[in-house]
Amino acid sequence: MNKPCVYVGDPLSPRIYERLARKMRIVDNYDHPEELDAIIIRRALCPRSVLEKAKKLKLISMHGTGTDTIDMEAARDLGIPVITHPGYNSQSVAELALSHILALERKLLTIDQGMREGRYHTFGDSYGGEHELFGKKAGVIGTGAVAQKFAVIMRGGFSCHVLAFNAHHTAREIQAMGFIPVMDLKELFRVCDYICVCPKLTVETKYMVNADVLSQANPDLILTNVSRGGVVNEKDLYEALVSHKIRGAASDVFETEPPRADDPILALDNFIGTFHNGGSTVEAMEKLGNATVDDIFRVLGIQE
Repeated sequence: MNKPCVYVGDPLSPRIYERLARKMRIVDNYDHPEELDAIIIRRALCPRSVLEKAKKLKLISMHGTGTDTIDMEAARDLGIPVITHPGYNSQSVAELALSHILALERKLLTIDQGMREGRYHTFGDSYGGEHELFGKKAGVIGTGAVAQKFAVIMRGGFSCHVLAFNAHHTAREIQAMGFIPVMDLKELFRVCDYICVCPKLTVETKYMVNADVLSQANPDLILTNVSRGGVVNEKDLYEALVSHKIRGAASDVFETEPPRADDPILALDNFIGTFHNGGSTVEAMEKLGNATVDDIFRVLGIQE
């Protein structure tokens, strides 16, 4: 009996790949879409041209949360279920957001570079005014899994007051989630010392962090974006950093990935960039991979 066929467009961890290979034939191309029973997608594209030919396809399983690499309209038209896995990498993403804030607040890159260049000759000085996080106000945009994990870290580790903005929830609902509700985005920027940007990218959230919002910010604000590049207007963020409307920013995501090496924001000493690896820890990849394979085996009726 022939094994069912699954397309895997991006690397899986070795253990997950082996688990899948025991029960399915794995291909890494769309040369014969008519043979596909399932698709595992992450960064690779899943276009209509493939889906229309994949007559046996029972499931598209997203190795992550977003669906921006999948032609969702085509999947709906063709009746192909798409399963995503929100929350499985939320701890890893929240920890990276904290890492961004700590690195900026404690000037880690600047001090490390200064040491490598031999600029420091006495220990114990404050090289540019580092600060503690303890007792500060931390804000989140969005109240999903990443925001909730981030809140736990900031409250439990640093006794921060955690405020949240979510236009789709009432103040009572936001409070019930454990946050201090803020119903105006500009107010969140005005009162917070740190803000973690973590909503999904939609028509509504596109460029929601822009020049108008940043102009109202606390000048000591440190911002970290771990959602999608288009939620923050990068040109407006650059201007806010250059003009010191905010103190620092970091981003794990960019509108164009990878960003150009000569992107001016990457040259700023009050900006840190990481390359969309917030959810790519070993632990998160194992959890996501197992959940993805679980769904495929369940839908295809495969017994282990």
